Amino acid sequence: MRDQFRDRRTMFTIAVLPLVLYPLLGMVMMQVAQFSQQRPASVCVIGVEHLDHAPPLLEGDQFAKGLSDDQAMQVDEYRWDELSRNDSSAEASDSMTAGEQANQWVKSGRYDVALVIPPHFQRDELPGDAQITDLQNENKASGDPSDPPNTSTADNAHADLAVTPATANDVQLIFHMGRDSSAMAKGRVQSVLSAWRSQWVIKRIESNGIDPKSLAPFNWSPTDVASQRNREAAFWSKVLPFIMLIWAMTGAFYPAIDLVAGEKERGTLETLLCSPALRSEIVWGKMSAVFTFSMLTALLNAVSMLVTSSLVLTQVDLGPLSSMGSPPLIPMLWLLVALVPLSALFSALALAVAAMANSSKEGQYYLMPLMMVTLPLVMLPILPGTTLNVGTSLVPVTGMFLLVRSLIEGQYGVAMMYLPVVLTVTLLCLLGAARWAQHQFQSESVLFGAGDRWEFRLWLKHLWRDRKAWPTPAQAYLCGALILIALFFARFLISEIPTGLAGLAKMILLPQMVILIPAVLMACFLTRSPREALRIRKTHWSVLAMAVLLGLTLHPTYLMISSFVQQMSPPTPEMLELMLPLSTLVSESPWWMIVLLMALLPAVCEELAFRGFVFGGLVRQGTLRAIVLSAFMFGISHGVLQQSIPAFVIGLLIGWVSLRTGSILPCLLIHLTNNSMSTMLQRIAESDWPIVNLFLHSSATGPAYNPLWTLVSMGLAATCLLYFGNVQSVSDEADSSDQEEADATALDAAGLASA
Repeated sequence: MRDQFRDRRTMFTIAVLPLVLYPLLGMVMMQVAQFSQQRPASVCVIGVEHLDHAPPLLEGDQFAKGLSDDQAMQVDEYRWDELSRNDSSAEASDSMTAGEQANQWVKSGRYDVALVIPPHFQRDELPGDAQITDLQNENKASGDPSDPPNTSTADNAHADLAVTPATANDVQLIFHMGRDSSAMAKGRVQSVLSAWRSQWVIKRIESNGIDPKSLAPFNWSPTDVASQRNREAAFWSKVLPFIMLIWAMTGAFYPAIDLVAGEKERGTLETLLCSPALRSEIVWGKMSAVFTFSMLTALLNAVSMLVTSSLVLTQVDLGPLSSMGSPPLIPMLWLLVALVPLSALFSALALAVAAMANSSKEGQYYLMPLMMVTLPLVMLPILPGTTLNVGTSLVPVTGMFLLVRSLIEGQYGVAMMYLPVVLTVTLLCLLGAARWAQHQFQSESVLFGAGDRWEFRLWLKHLWRDRKAWPTPAQAYLCGALILIALFFARFLISEIPTGLAGLAKMILLPQMVILIPAVLMACFLTRSPREALRIRKTHWSVLAMAVLLGLTLHPTYLMISSFVQQMSPPTPEMLELMLPLSTLVSESPWWMIVLLMALLPAVCEELAFRGFVFGGLVRQGTLRAIVLSAFMFGISHGVLQQSIPAFVIGLLIGWVSLRTGSILPCLLIHLTNNSMSTMLQRIAESDWPIVNLFLHSSATGPAYNPLWTLVSMGLAATCLLYFGNVQSVSDEADSSDQEEADATALDAAGLASA
């Protein structure tokens, strides 16, 4: 801590910068506001002589008062004959028409918007855009061939300028979308034209003896029940957490770099590691120091921003933001409470990442990747419509952000409902990050890795020459990342719900090939034994039989979890409507084809990838990590929240079976049985078998298991799991323990050498 307080760069980032940055920003905003006053929009109207029979559009150099209360528009009017010549004149080829002249004026910036009123606009009939639908219907009924369609040239303009009217009777609105002033003026003039057209309508229906009030049979009076404090809380609950989390992460990273990479440069890290202190004590001590500076950075930035904003917002015209006062202090205390675990999480991540850097300069390069990974989690709660629910509560950082926002806005019932989930996810992430940081300090290759230049050719030779029979943890992580990224893009290739078996096969085959191909290719090229890398090993027939029984007895639990998730986070009506044709197609297709496509194919591809290659590589770093991470990737690969959570839970059980048996064959049978029951349950319920009534009954959402069978199946599933717990077979756990023992021996040897 004393070293950090003596470091000028750290103290400037943590203490000086927050206190100076926001007042400077406020001064700049106030100075810029003096030069950014809204100037009047310049508008020219060509063809004013054609408005003899129209309601008044202009009054002097402004639009008529009944059309617009906006005085920030300067209007110049021109006669058509001043700018256009008859086409029969000798100078017609050398002169521009009125529309071309207006086009040139707007393009050059002389005017922001131009209105061109054609000569035929002086007819007795109401032409062009000034007509409403009823009047167009009258003209069509009377056989008037000159009735123009009601189109908007400006809105459908393909080029920068909208210059071509739909017909000769349309009012031509010319603007330039490349300039902000023209785009803003276009919106104002459109509102004027809309009000002017309404006056045409009123004039026409009054001439026919119709009460104009019949056009608006009722009005509405908007009433906002939120108080000023509620509006301020809603605003600050989105802004303050974002600012504080960003600065908490930034404030954690720079001290972490100095505490690890800086000590490497100064040569003091070796002395510290040779001290009697345990590695875990060193990690927690450094993490506490980083955590302290992270909290201080976030708090100082928040205080400085609040003080500055409370003064600047009242002096600078920022629209609705100008009415926002300081945030309510009592609800904001929830933000300080939530900042503690999040700052600890960022501190652990920063310390683990900084351990990989050999110098402070190299450590700076790791800030951007860490920021890019964390920033979407902080930005997601700011998006409109994002609320605290089952899905968002499971997202790290995002769930805590939304929980704090609910507390600040006074939604205590919603916050208390999801508080256990958010706390569990946050604490698990914190423990995982702390374990990672501790692991980094226990690895000599990470702390004192060689800084030699990396060469691609030598790396390829090493990769091929030193292959093992099983994948490494790095290869397992890479395989999982490639699968998830490829799945993200592959889903965009399936844009329509299939209407036939060919489309259904394509919809299922493409994602499954994306899952299978990376695992198979990496097993073939990066390992000596693809069969061993994919964990394709023989097992006893009784193990396979128990796997089938476990798949059958787990299915009621799987459906119960799915039903619970759908109740907590129900699918949207649009999603249900899109899935209806798919459900019909599945029910009408041959059962063997559905089992092949939706049960066997996913079971083979997903098990080879997740319980095969990925699990086989991750198990070298620990059995629990392999089970959880492979199940997490397996759940994420399903894409839909209503499927991802049940798949994750079942993936945990299948991963444990894979660990005990050392093979993916039992996992494949469990997966196949579960998928087959899901796809065939509706057909089984509709069959005439008498035994079906003992297990299934009809419900509002379709066939469901009887409660008694659900309880019995849970007991049978527990019995199957106990059986797998007693299975003794060759597994990867021995390899993992051997690797850990080798690492421990290397650490002891390095310690003796340093001593």
